[in-house]
Amino acid sequence: MARPKNSPEKIQAMRNKMMDAVISLLDEVNPDKVSIRLIAEKVGVSHMVFYTYFENRDEIMQALIDREQKRIDQQFENLLEKAKEVPVFKVLEEVLDEYVASAHEHPKIFKLFWMTPKKSGRGGDQINSYEHLRPSIENIANLIQLGIKKGEISERDPHLAALAVMTIVNAHIILDQCGKLPDKFSCEQVMAENKRAFRAYLTD
Repeated sequence: MARPKNSPEKIQAMRNKMMDAVISLLDEVNPDKVSIRLIAEKVGVSHMVFYTYFENRDEIMQALIDREQKRIDQQFENLLEKAKEVPVFKVLEEVLDEYVASAHEHPKIFKLFWMTPKKSGRGGDQINSYEHLRPSIENIANLIQLGIKKGEISERDPHLAALAVMTIVNAHIILDQCGKLPDKFSCEQVMAENKRAFRAYLTD
């Protein structure tokens, strides 16, 4: 890929602009419908200009995920420090509340991360594999590990526990996005029950 003859700052600015366009498009169409042509149109450039900054659609999707993960990692550094001084469950609930709010605010991004089927074929698809979820699970696992060390959480495999917690939390979001959450229950009510469920699980 021939990189543009601009400063690194200008190159990154255009890459960010294109990634922001993807986020905007994810509020309009399903992840698999986000094409290079749509991204270019959103930015206001020809689709050939796209290839100056990214090799293909998968690369921009991975760059978007990496950018978001970097932001989350920076937040988690502060939260881990906070959890050393306050109960781990308080911090864990704070993290998951923010996660759920973000999932409801940007449902298509949630779908990109958690509900896009893995592609078959040689080499698979990095975007649709578990690998892009690993850092998020790792962050929750680190928080659980701290809780175990402090005696607030029962001894268990932190990574398996983190995956179980995310499964509990994600269930009602998926039901809501698929239109299968019963009308008589709100997401807030189900999330409150989820908190009781993962607290009971982690202290069992």
